Amino acid sequence: MADRIDKYFSDYYSGVIDMQIKLRKDELKLPVIIDENKRSFPLENNMIIEESDYTLQSFIRDKEFMDSFLKMLIDEERALLALRYDRRRKRSWVQVAKMLNKSERQCYRDLDKIKDTYRNSLFYGDCG
Repeated sequence: MADRIDKYFSDYYSGVIDMQIKLRKDELKLPVIIDENKRSFPLENNMIIEESDYTLQSFIRDKEFMDSFLKMLIDEERALLALRYDRRRKRSWVQVAKMLNKSERQCYRDLDKIKDTYRNSLFYGDCG
């Protein structure tokens, strides 16, 4: 049964979070009504808009949190997440287990351990 942590891992490894950041930045670059009586500083204005946009900042925070969480894991655990959660490749547990030279059951246990680590980390309340 997929939970919100599964969705979060999947979004991260499938590039969804990166895409959301890019799309939101593109949306914020769309022209807005400009007051012709004021001087325009497009670069500075764009930075202010991006830094004050709650939606964009939440996407960036999600990515930074996942980057930080992944630094807590060993290479084998990061490989398990990358192999399993990249929706662009759609690998089954059998394929993931074979690539990691483990049993499916061991992969399940390792994933449960990673999820428990995530739940007990500082990042859990902010996922998704």
